[in-house]
Amino acid sequence: MSLPTHQIPAGAGVSFPRVVRSEFIKLRTLRSTWILLGSMLALFIAFGVIAALASTGQINDARGGPPQSLGLDPVTTVLTGAGFALLIMAVFGVLSGAREYGSGMIRTTLTFVPKRLPVLWAKVLVLIAFVLPVVILAGIGAFYLGMAVLSAAGDETASLSNSSAQRVLIGLAGYITGMAIIGLALGLAMRSMPGAIATVIGGVLILPALLTALLPESWRSVLKYLPSNAAAPFTEVNVRADLLALVPGIVVFVGWVVLSIAVAAWLFARRDA
Repeated sequence: MSLPTHQIPAGAGVSFPRVVRSEFIKLRTLRSTWILLGSMLALFIAFGVIAALASTGQINDARGGPPQSLGLDPVTTVLTGAGFALLIMAVFGVLSGAREYGSGMIRTTLTFVPKRLPVLWAKVLVLIAFVLPVVILAGIGAFYLGMAVLSAAGDETASLSNSSAQRVLIGLAGYITGMAIIGLALGLAMRSMPGAIATVIGGVLILPALLTALLPESWRSVLKYLPSNAAAPFTEVNVRADLLALVPGIVVFVGWVVLSIAVAAWLFARRDA
């Protein structure tokens, strides 16, 4: 029997803004969210400064001997920490997608939002809202602090007005955020944090190198379409000639992100919680 109209609160019911707010509260109130975001910010900046110090000869190598030049351009040097940031945010995305399956909270969520897909879109939007600003802050922090170290030592530096520096900083922000979304999609699709983390890390770090070693030369042109290689044109200063150009690289990487979300949405909408 339905409640009398006067007993139903005004504006009650499920709406997309309320679903987004719910997902925001979930992510905001988890300690792991702030640990991972803080770790990413700290490591991105710290490794950029360490790389700049190593490049200028201000720190010794691991055996205590004289330092060796990294042989990198200044932008690549100060943004060395981006690799660590990428892995941490990909794991953060997996946790955002798969954590509720481990705790059983997903059943409660889908009881209140039975249409399901609004939950997925809300998770994606909230993840972007958390990841993108922190990645931008970390990249700019690493850039300015690293360049300050290079400048103090009299080494070559680059300005933020440099087009290559802008392309790499913007590209890294998009790449890391995109990999976090792929991680979220894998977490939802696989429903397993260990499995999804292993998949996203293996796909980013191990698979390109492994396929490069195993595939014959005639097949290696396929590797440029992997997510990490497709992102190279907008995340690296000096891009290898055998990789995609800038616009095709962006299109291919965005395609990977869209494909991962589409597969996750299809599975999420059809499987039992």
